[in-house]
Amino acid sequence: MFQEKRPTCITVIGWAWIIIGGLMCLSSVMGLFSFVMMDQISQAPTAVHQDMPAIFKIFPLLAVAQILMGGLGFVSGINFLKLKKWSRNVLEILTWFMLVFTVGFMIWWVFNWLSMTAGHGPKNFGVGGAVMGVFITGIYAVPLGIIVKFLRGEKIKNALSGTPEPGTALGSATLHK
Repeated sequence: MFQEKRPTCITVIGWAWIIIGGLMCLSSVMGLFSFVMMDQISQAPTAVHQDMPAIFKIFPLLAVAQILMGGLGFVSGINFLKLKKWSRNVLEILTWFMLVFTVGFMIWWVFNWLSMTAGHGPKNFGVGGAVMGVFITGIYAVPLGIIVKFLRGEKIKNALSGTPEPGTALGSATLHK
């Protein structure tokens, strides 16, 4: 008798978080290298940009936070594939955080884009950029929303607790006993 050990949604979400976590760590490390180079340039006696924007002062902290989140996502993704219960909660929190951050960034983008382009550029340039920001946000936010939906679903909860799903061969056999 065939028994599904791990639902496909667990495999997809687990691998997605392994990839997302790995890319977050990689991009943070690359960002830290860029920060070191920019910091050295800003301290040169002939530097054009003596005063770096405020974000650069806290950039190392942000990069380290991203490395920690990426590492946590990577490790949780691996353990999610191993059906560890705790990993579902961690991945749900990380996914919610990324979803809220993505939507918040979109709001910031639209506000700033419309502010910067008001009265500049061709007709509807500002609106076009705002629509583009909303569209691109949807490309990231919709999959995150789908991941949250599945993480909160019964299929994953049952798989992690070892409870057979109703309607499966194993679930039906236990109901008839």
